[in-house]
Amino acid sequence: MRKVFVFLGVLAFLSSCTSDTTYEISVNTDGKLADKAYLIKTVERQQVVFDSAQWKDGFVFKGNVEFPELVHFQLDGGKEKVSFFLENGTYTVQLDTQPLAIATIKGSEPNSLYLSFLDSAKRFTDKNQAMYAGYQKAQQEQDTVALDSIKIVAEQLYEAEQTMAKQFAKANLDNVAGIFVVRSKLVYTMNYDDLNAFLSEVPQDRKNNPYYTYLNEHLQKLAGTRVGKTAPDFTMKDTAGNDISLSDFRGHYTMIDFWASWCGPCRRANPFVVEIYNDFKDKGFRILGVSFDQSRDAWIKAIHDDELTWTHVSDLKVWDNAAGKIYGVNSIPHTVLIDPDGKIVANRFEHEELREKLEEIYK
Repeated sequence: MRKVFVFLGVLAFLSSCTSDTTYEISVNTDGKLADKAYLIKTVERQQVVFDSAQWKDGFVFKGNVEFPELVHFQLDGGKEKVSFFLENGTYTVQLDTQPLAIATIKGSEPNSLYLSFLDSAKRFTDKNQAMYAGYQKAQQEQDTVALDSIKIVAEQLYEAEQTMAKQFAKANLDNVAGIFVVRSKLVYTMNYDDLNAFLSEVPQDRKNNPYYTYLNEHLQKLAGTRVGKTAPDFTMKDTAGNDISLSDFRGHYTMIDFWASWCGPCRRANPFVVEIYNDFKDKGFRILGVSFDQSRDAWIKAIHDDELTWTHVSDLKVWDNAAGKIYGVNSIPHTVLIDPDGKIVANRFEHEELREKLEEIYK
């Protein structure tokens, strides 16, 4: 059984022991667990090692950070990570090989707040796991009544979890932990007005962190793709290598469908989108599929398997997709509806909303 590492002791901030412009982390363990350990942070969706320490009756990390940031501790050769907010100061950490958990972290306000959020979120995680087990059972038994019931409960649970996260974030926007929750939990479903309302309440002295920087940059992208704005044009290659531009679709109501072959929710939504497309294509409705794939073969196979008979483009750059960056896409599926004059009329909607909108348009 592989080892799992857990914080058991106190991760304490002792400002009298070190300069407030550096950090020193002493990691103590019950015996030698590895020759080396690392501190890791996320940079542009990639895990990057920014500090390391050799074993010597424990591990000692020394350095400095520009702002409080969520980082991960990992042993050499290990797969498990322990996460905490690192800021300049002195920390003492006790590790053990019990099942993964985080004990009380004292003396660091971001950690204390974030742990309180995780405690609140855990009840939703537990309910989701139990519900998913019931969902799998209902699928195996082809119990459509149970499946429909589970879907309704799942939507209610999701809304309750989002409400909890919004309340926590709104109450703690003067702390990096609150801003982090907006970045990690809420931004994926936020429109311009939602995000702007949150960011406008962040104090000036709490804006120097990567989470606020990302959110502010994302807000500027959303500003250019709000309802009523002219949809930004872009050009990409289709499956045959031809250049296709969004402006080619002028004169038609057109939906940009950001998706990928590896995206489960996208693939599950595709049958509904196919049905809607078939119902309205003869009336002038068009779809431009923009794939976040990396593999051309997987992309084309998914198009054929799901019978997606509309136009498809991709630059095969996954989350670096050029059109996705223009439209501020940070989760998929993501949909944008554009009118014949190139104006955005709807943004981030479900297929039920799309059908209602098209019925209104083509009545």
